[in-house]
Amino acid sequence: MPAATIPPLPFSAEEVLNASEKDKAQLKDIHTLLDKLFVRNRNQHRRNHWFKSLWQFRKEMRLLVEEMEHKKKKWAAEQITSRLKYWDEKCIHQWYLHFTQLVAVGPFAVLGLALMASVARVCRITGITAVYEEMASDDVQGVLTAVDEGLLAEEYGGMMDVDEPQWDEGEVVEREE
Repeated sequence: MPAATIPPLPFSAEEVLNASEKDKAQLKDIHTLLDKLFVRNRNQHRRNHWFKSLWQFRKEMRLLVEEMEHKKKKWAAEQITSRLKYWDEKCIHQWYLHFTQLVAVGPFAVLGLALMASVARVCRITGITAVYEEMASDDVQGVLTAVDEGLLAEEYGGMMDVDEPQWDEGEVVEREE
């Protein structure tokens, strides 16, 4: 059975370029936080998988912030759009995986949660999660329509016979002493 393919997601730079000043400030704050985490943990963790993801996340955030502040808006919009597509295809899932594994390690759980929260906040501000929420909403709407039209009753109706419920009442078992 072939794996389900996800159609290319329609990302645009409008979400980032038209973000509120508060959201832009949050992106800059996240980049500053990532810089500080990188410097603080570089010597001890530089060979770990999660640290390589932190390095990449930090670099990508720096590039995004620079592109947001660029004077040529058309060029910046093209760069941001291609960056968001790249993030969705190659980066976000890897960052999430590595940072969740960091949460599982006892002494570094708080660091992992902070990094996961940073990825989630960046995805919300850039509009990446909005695309997935829209896809999920369409899927849920399709299931609800199928339920309303009775299409699922044909498939799963045999599991729940409403007309004559036959319940298994079980058997009494006595203990042998």
